[in-house]
Amino acid sequence: MEKMDRIYKLKIAKLNDQISVAYQIEIADIKQIKELGFSSIISNRPDGEIEEMPDFDEIEEVANKENIKCYYIPVAGRNAIGEKMIAKTKTVLKSAKEPILAYCQTGTRCTILWALAQKGKMSADEIINAALRAGYDIAYLKDQLI
Repeated sequence: MEKMDRIYKLKIAKLNDQISVAYQIEIADIKQIKELGFSSIISNRPDGEIEEMPDFDEIEEVANKENIKCYYIPVAGRNAIGEKMIAKTKTVLKSAKEPILAYCQTGTRCTILWALAQKGKMSADEIINAALRAGYDIAYLKDQLI
């Protein structure tokens, strides 16, 4: 079997004009990410989660050379999202240069964290529909988004 980094391809889904989410990115993807116009990257994947994938520091080093600012908000699993992560996400979304690309293994944790950070800014239905258009069904979060 080829190295695991060949399994992952740059797969991006747009939540809105501010932010898109992606499957795990690789060092080789950063040039394309820049060409696509992204100015900031959020990593929601903890270092070491997938041994063959680059750690945040490696992504950040190459991204900085492309003038892309990086932020690290690791989420160990869907159920591991806490208030501190939500608050940090809100802060990054307010201050980061747009458009932003957030990534984790499949984009699901990024979408959930974004959705929870939108509570009070958008209606639950608007958040759920934005995620659904991007290919992520988060309807089960409705009560947490109200």
